[in-house]
Amino acid sequence: MSDETSEVKVSEQPEAPAAAPEPAPVVRRQSIVMRTGSCDMRVGTGALEQLGQAAKIAAGKPCRALLVQGEDADAELVEHCRRLLVDQGFTVSITSAVAGRASRSLACVQRLYEAMSGARVTADDPVVVVGDADVISAAIFAGATWHTGSPVVAVPTTLDGAVDVTVTPRAIDAPGAPEMLSCRGNARFAICDPSVMAAGRDADGELMGRAVMVAGCVAAGENSFSELCVRADGIIAAREAELVDAILDVTKARARVASSSALAMRQGILYGRCVGRALERAFDGAPAADERFLVEERPGTARLFAEALRISARLAAARQAPDEALVDFVFTQDALLEKFGLAEVACALDPVELAAALKADELQRSNRCMIPLPLGFGRVRFTSLEDDMIAEHLGAWCKSRRKLARRRAREA
Repeated sequence: MSDETSEVKVSEQPEAPAAAPEPAPVVRRQSIVMRTGSCDMRVGTGALEQLGQAAKIAAGKPCRALLVQGEDADAELVEHCRRLLVDQGFTVSITSAVAGRASRSLACVQRLYEAMSGARVTADDPVVVVGDADVISAAIFAGATWHTGSPVVAVPTTLDGAVDVTVTPRAIDAPGAPEMLSCRGNARFAICDPSVMAAGRDADGELMGRAVMVAGCVAAGENSFSELCVRADGIIAAREAELVDAILDVTKARARVASSSALAMRQGILYGRCVGRALERAFDGAPAADERFLVEERPGTARLFAEALRISARLAAARQAPDEALVDFVFTQDALLEKFGLAEVACALDPVELAAALKADELQRSNRCMIPLPLGFGRVRFTSLEDDMIAEHLGAWCKSRRKLARRRAREA
C-alpha cells in the first residue's frame, strides 16, 4: 500500500517546463540618404541571407550579376553568396580583385571593367562585391562609371567596410597622385553581417573601423561621441547588440554630415584625412631598414589615421588657445582611441619631411593649404595655420614618438 501511494505521488509531480527557445537574431534595416544616392543597410546576424532579395530589388528583374570577391574572402562565403543569387534567378559570373590598398588602382578597376564586359553587365545588372573596404571602393567606382551606372550590392568582411565605405567610398589612385579619382556613387545595398565580418576579420580593417567611428562622431556632435563612448566596451567585445547599434548610428551620423546643405558642415567628413595621408607618405618615403626607425614597426593605416586625429586635435587646441574645452576634447579623444586599441606609433620621423608631405598633399588638391581641424564637437572646419605653428606641433609629435621608440627598443 505504501508503495502504491509512493507511485501516485511521483506521477502527480508536475513536469519541468520546457526551456524557452532563444529568440531569433534580428536583422535591422536602415536607409541612409546622401548626396550621391541612398543606401539600404541590412545589419545583424543572418543579414547575409537577404543578399539575393537585395540584388533582385536592385535589378528589378533578375538576369545577370557579377560577383566580385576579394582574394582573401572565404571561399565558402563566396559560394554561399553565389547560390543566394542563383536562387533568385541570376546568372552569376565571378571575378576576383586583389585585397587591400592595392585594389584601389586603375589597373584593378580596368580588370573589373573587363569582367563586366565579359559578363555583359548592363545598367540593370547588379555588381555584388564581397571583400574589404578597398575592394568595395574599387567596385563602387567601376559600377558608378559603367554605362549610366550599375547598382552595387556590398558585403563587407571588415568593420571599416561597413562604417566607412558605406558613406564615403575611398578614392582611386591615379599615376603619381594617390587618392585623386572619385565618383558620385555609393553602394545601393550594404549587407553587414557580424558573423561574416568576424569570419573575415582583418586587424587593420577592424581598427580602421573604430578610428572612423571616432572621427565620424566628433564631426557629428557631442551626443554622437558620448554614445560611442558608452558603447565602446561592447564594440571591443563584439557584442552584437551594441556593435549593430554603433554601425547604424555612426553611418547615419556620418551620412548626415556628408550630405549637409552647409559646406562648412560637410567638411567634417574629411577630419584627419589629409594628416593621415601625409603620415603614410612620410612612412612610405623612408626605407624599411632606415636607422631612424628604432623599432621594427610598420603601422597599419588605422593607427596612422588615429595619429592624424591626435595631431589635428592638438593643432586645433593651439589655434584656438586659450580654450579649455578644446584641451579637454584632446584628452577625451586620446582616451577613446587608446581604449579602442589604437595605440601611439613608435617611430622616428623627420618633422621637416612630415611637414613637407602635409603641405604637398594639400597643395595637390587645392591652391590653399588648409587643414580640417575640430574646433569643437560638430565643428570640424578647414583652417589656415601658420607654418611655424605646424612645424612646432609636428616637431613635438615626432619628438614624443621618437622617445617612445627608444623606450620600446630598450625594452626589446
